[in-house]
Amino acid sequence: MEHVHPDGRTDPTTCENCGTHVSASFVRVFGDNEGTLHRCSECTTVSELMDGLGSDPQR
Repeated sequence: MEHVHPDGRTDPTTCENCGTHVSASFVRVFGDNEGTLHRCSECTTVSELMDGLGSDPQR
C-alpha cells in the first residue's frame, strides 16, 4: 500500500508504517518486491531492517 496524498497522488518513497519520506534507493534495497517499504530507520532499528523487516512486516 502506498501513501496517498490529498490530491490523489501516491508516493512510493514513503514508509508505510510511519509515513517518513525515504529515497527510492532505500525502498529498492529494504522494501518488498512490489516496491513497498513496510518499516524504515525512523520506526525500527537498522539491524531489523537488515533482517528483512522493511520488506516483510510479519517478521
